Amino acid sequence: MGITPAQIRAAAALLNMTQKDLSEATGITRANLSKFDKGQTTFRVDTMARLTDFFDNNNIQFTANNGAEFKPKQDILKLYGHHGFVTFMDDVYETIKEKGGEICVSNVNERNWIRWMTNELYKQHAERMKPLRNFSFKIFIEEDDDFFIASEFGEYKHIPTDFFNEQSFYVYGDKLALIAFEEHDVRIHIIHNPGWAQSFRRLFNYAWQHTPKIGA
Repeated sequence: MGITPAQIRAAAALLNMTQKDLSEATGITRANLSKFDKGQTTFRVDTMARLTDFFDNNNIQFTANNGAEFKPKQDILKLYGHHGFVTFMDDVYETIKEKGGEICVSNVNERNWIRWMTNELYKQHAERMKPLRNFSFKIFIEEDDDFFIASEFGEYKHIPTDFFNEQSFYVYGDKLALIAFEEHDVRIHIIHNPGWAQSFRRLFNYAWQHTPKIGA
């Protein structure tokens, strides 16, 4: 059973996406999305599967009476692509705004943040984080990297290149996010588990305490 035009509109609204956004995220042309929305065409099986997978990966489920809603809260939330990355950073902000605490981030090339958020959206995120006074922010980047986009509210240290890769982890509140940056996609798995978050935070802080400050 396929998704109805009304369900697509409802799901896109939950994700705060325009038809243009949905086209860019799924590769389905705006013209075809518009025709489907108006009942002027139907989608092929593979196109419908692409839409279904996209909304499923962004934590949307469809309901009766042409509805859509976010899936019930899970211990593990899987997000993908630009909109998934933006959703992840929104969650970081909302979590820290509510609970504060210590953010620990390792194996970070912050150019990936610009790539998957866009420079404009990252600046908006930074502006909303700066007034918060209830958190500390520690970031491990690769040695010799001098790209510091969170320097106004975060502290950086270098790790040797031999220990650096594109698999990052991000601990905030009682959540642990595992982030895989790939050539054409980004995958974020957010594990909502206080024990896991605390375990990674302790390991991070042990390494942090034994790593000199940049320039020292």
